[in-house]
Amino acid sequence: MTSLQSDGVDHRAQVLQATDIVELIGQTVKLKRQGRNFIGLCPFHSEKSPSFSVDPTKQFFYCFGCKAGGNAIDFVIKRDRVEFRDALRQLAGPAGIDLPQFERGGANASERQAILDANSAACAFFQSALSQPEGKAARDYIENRGFNSESVKRFQVGVALPGWELLVNGAVGRKFGMETLLKAGLAKQREGSDGCYDTFRNRLMFPIRDDQGRVIAFGGRVMPGSEDPAKYLNSPETPLFSKSRCLFGLDLARQRIVETRTAVVVEGYTDVMMPHQFGITNVVSPLGTALTSQHVALVRRYADRLVLLFDPDLAGDLAVNRAVELFLTQPIEVLIATLPEKLDPDEYLLEHGAEAFQKVIDQAQDALSYKWKQLERQYRAHDGDLTGQQKAVEQYLQTLGDARGSGPVDSLRWGSAVTRVGRLTGIPVDELNRRFRMKKPTIARHVAVASPESTPQTDGDSSSQPQPEDEPVAARGPANAQLRAERQILGCLLNAPKWWHEVQKHVHVEDFLDTANRKLAEVYWDYQKNEGEPVFAELLNLLQERNLARHAIELLQETEALTDISATVTPAVEYLQYARDHRESATLRSQLGRVADGGVDDANAVELLRRLTEKVKLPDMRRGT
Repeated sequence: MTSLQSDGVDHRAQVLQATDIVELIGQTVKLKRQGRNFIGLCPFHSEKSPSFSVDPTKQFFYCFGCKAGGNAIDFVIKRDRVEFRDALRQLAGPAGIDLPQFERGGANASERQAILDANSAACAFFQSALSQPEGKAARDYIENRGFNSESVKRFQVGVALPGWELLVNGAVGRKFGMETLLKAGLAKQREGSDGCYDTFRNRLMFPIRDDQGRVIAFGGRVMPGSEDPAKYLNSPETPLFSKSRCLFGLDLARQRIVETRTAVVVEGYTDVMMPHQFGITNVVSPLGTALTSQHVALVRRYADRLVLLFDPDLAGDLAVNRAVELFLTQPIEVLIATLPEKLDPDEYLLEHGAEAFQKVIDQAQDALSYKWKQLERQYRAHDGDLTGQQKAVEQYLQTLGDARGSGPVDSLRWGSAVTRVGRLTGIPVDELNRRFRMKKPTIARHVAVASPESTPQTDGDSSSQPQPEDEPVAARGPANAQLRAERQILGCLLNAPKWWHEVQKHVHVEDFLDTANRKLAEVYWDYQKNEGEPVFAELLNLLQERNLARHAIELLQETEALTDISATVTPAVEYLQYARDHRESATLRSQLGRVADGGVDDANAVELLRRLTEKVKLPDMRRGT
């Protein structure tokens, strides 16, 4: 029994069977039906034409561009950059499957679930308080800000009433206990005492949810008239919550972000809620902190473009410089938009409406261009010894230099940035490179740069080397004919497992000479003998462990469009039989050649001749002999 099994249940297979991969991937990729499959833009590399395919029958995905592929679990691992067990749990929850406490981190998983349950109960507590007579002041504040009841319900807004121990001494505290409330950040320990008190008091409460919609923390805005100097208060760091890794509203914004491939980042909770109320739902916000690389990594799962929406007060040097830094160090397009008239997003929407707000977003400029124009405006407004243009150039270059020094910069992106700087400033690229003390990037034409994940692993063989489609088969030689037959047989068996029962009568694992093909055949033959006809999505897990999953997906894709499996399998099997007999015949002839030298006695020579004669009678799969 493996760690993924309990009571005889294979939880991995159970989760895969319960998960609709089209529905899962559709949450991230805008899919369109094409024939029996669905296609879309690959979420794992930049592309303009869709090369990403999802097969609903075999429940797997594959990208013809970057070669990423796998089942539903593989997709979550790659999209969310999580480990296998986390991906399995993430899929098990919506499917209603209870997983056992695996040997690694069982106690932590239990603790995390307790915190989730406590947060959910606290959220309901705050929502209930908002509807009570004591919550009228909070309801009036919400209404005066222009928010309707649907928005309040969608974002689960509540209120923490004045009082030090309403939560800890109420039903939530009695059910979960102080230890869990302290770990969840819902309570604080009194100094010099064993008692606890509520973390949030007299605040409008905004639940902070993960991208699956689970409440993992809270943000509280102080109620008007309060003497508390902290306008906003977030939950402390917990096993579930880190503000540098969470974005408010992402669970509600994710689908629209996927559809538009654009995420709009604003400043606060109400700045997110109001665009959603007006139907602009690809808006999120960080939690009282500057946008981090972790935030960008989170957004990159769903978007290619990141629009930072500043009001004029926020569009200062520090914020814009940070945007330039992200542009240079993160593999995502970063743009900046600003609202006119010194209005917050919620105020601007109430005054001008959704169309005007969307126009501001659509007119966003990339971070480099925005920074340049910002500096031009600043220096043209002041007289100096040098012209404003010259001063702007020097500060602009300083900004880029500082951003480049903040972290690793992709050489291609940096080269693109320097070229753009040259156009903006009029300084030749060679001069810019000299100023930045870096060698001029060499760009090789017609060279495809692949990520480590997309680099084929040949294992010393030629199985991953592409063959020209227009090259005649006869011209490829015996070695390539052997390889072609092997790939055709394995691809057909992956597409139509029932054919194995006939193929295995004539072809053995040893007949596959290519290293990767033989490894795959070993796994496949063993699976068929012990488990029966495999479901491809489930077989992929076993292949993943042996680094054969990508190879299997490629073979499956090569033969997927075949309408007549027999027309491909039969000649391929006969070729492997012929090749095997040819090799064995060559060996027998070599041994017979030793007869003249006295190396083989008469009896053995007769046996060798008999065996060689048998090789002339080639079996025929179509005749079943």
